[in-house]
Amino acid sequence: MSTWTSRALILTLVLVTACGRMGVGPSGTPPVRAVSVTSDLVTIAGPDGFCVDPDSTRDSGDTAFVLLGNCAVISDRRSAGQPSVQAILTASLSEADASQTLRGAIPDLGPFFNSEEGRQLLSRAGEADTVEVLDSFHQGDVFFLRARDSSASEIQNVSADYWRSYLDVGDRIATLTVLGRDDSPIPSDTGLQTLREFTQAVQIANATGAVPAAPLAVPAAPAPAVVNPRPAQPRGTLWNVGLFRRIMGD
Repeated sequence: MSTWTSRALILTLVLVTACGRMGVGPSGTPPVRAVSVTSDLVTIAGPDGFCVDPDSTRDSGDTAFVLLGNCAVISDRRSAGQPSVQAILTASLSEADASQTLRGAIPDLGPFFNSEEGRQLLSRAGEADTVEVLDSFHQGDVFFLRARDSSASEIQNVSADYWRSYLDVGDRIATLTVLGRDDSPIPSDTGLQTLREFTQAVQIANATGAVPAAPLAVPAAPAPAVVNPRPAQPRGTLWNVGLFRRIMGD
């Protein structure tokens, strides 16, 4: 995970724990409930009570990262509303590639994420032994995953457990994650329900005929650092091409 993403999560976790103590966020910031990012204007929206943190959103046009948290705290307005669960939501969008869709790979996702290579990609430290896949299943064209990552993280006070969904949005793959706090973990069923609502909100926002949200003026995402680069591989079967690395932003 990039440094700017970690810093954004640290900041927003502070905002969430400050619930009820207004004045932490930028005074009078209008609540932003949805944002359109990437060159093809993919819209990211959250469940009731969650708003976009403009300072943590990154959009390079090719890829994007969006973080959502407590509306009342981010906007410094009690009237903006608050979610029923204390959580951070993140959305990552891959580069566009119409030739590689998640839909066709869904039957293989469960075995892959349980494999050593899959757990290695899920690990913050890049070590398969730090990740335990707790649950996974798919409904329609959406794949759901619950995992625990015990590796050290720059992100403070974040539970090792998380729920995540993967889905096609246009020609991109969206990775949606629900993160809880280490000192106040989200029950598994609550996390899954929040993720379902998040996933549905994104699907509805990008349904045919939906009006894109106004784009935010956000900093461009910095180029990711190349760590342990892998040799280029020919495009072909599911296990040899970049579909999974594309899902993971690798």
